[in-house]
Amino acid sequence: MRFFVFLILGLSFSFAAFAEDEGRPLWDWGIGLGYVRYADYPASDEYSQLMLPFPTFQYRGEYLRADDREGGRAYLLKSDGWSLEFSGSGRFPLDSSKNKARFGMEDLPLVLNGGPQLVYDSGGTWEFQMATFFSAAFRNDYIRENGMLLKAQVVYRWVGETRGPYDTQILITGTTALEANAASNQYMETYYEVDSGDVRAGRSEYAAQAGFLNTNLSYYQRFASGRSSLYIGASISDYSWSANRSSPLHKSDYNIGWGLGYMYQFGESSKPSVSPEDTQGVINRYRQHRRDQRLIPLD
Repeated sequence: MRFFVFLILGLSFSFAAFAEDEGRPLWDWGIGLGYVRYADYPASDEYSQLMLPFPTFQYRGEYLRADDREGGRAYLLKSDGWSLEFSGSGRFPLDSSKNKARFGMEDLPLVLNGGPQLVYDSGGTWEFQMATFFSAAFRNDYIRENGMLLKAQVVYRWVGETRGPYDTQILITGTTALEANAASNQYMETYYEVDSGDVRAGRSEYAAQAGFLNTNLSYYQRFASGRSSLYIGASISDYSWSANRSSPLHKSDYNIGWGLGYMYQFGESSKPSVSPEDTQGVINRYRQHRRDQRLIPLD
């Protein structure tokens, strides 16, 4: 789902940074157009699609980076290939009247997940991530706690270039990610719980339980030339080992989604970006500040 949120909310959330980051501006802005096709909810057999124009803004600073290579990350601590970051993910809301399995039930809320993520970068090609996300659900009439989501992910990325029409240079970047997710009881209840008042033919009462959610394999690719960038991507999620496979709302063991987007950059800062190697965590900066204070001689 991270890929699809990335497309719709600004083409600003991806997985990686590459050497070509050197010389890019500290920030830039533009407009984009994105299309995504995604499952209504985890393990649904029905899909929704969305196509939207939207403004884009990318930032490549010392502690915070949000662009189409480094992704949306706030660095808390960095050391020798390891980093502790704040990151997140999310799921779109759903009008239950438009889904056969959930017809007559409460609409699904917008779900946003965020929290600490421990990352090991092997040197720009492989990356390993472990995250604990705290979840919140948003609707017009409430905002509530939504449990926890646990994620383990391995990422592989590559970069290359080719020549296009009129001998234009086209930069190509690609990312493949394999992840496994587990969730708390409260998180699972959002998607798989069936209360007695929602029972109907083909939908029996069910109490959701915590445990394994899914594995997900995704691929994302970007083609960039000048101020223009084209994005394509797809993902397949496997719910066959889900702890709530017995729920009447579990309709499919596999969800396949895909999307594409286009972004055009209109403006940028004159100040250059901070390279990924020079980024540091807020905790690192605080420690350095305290160390510098102790070195100041007292009169």
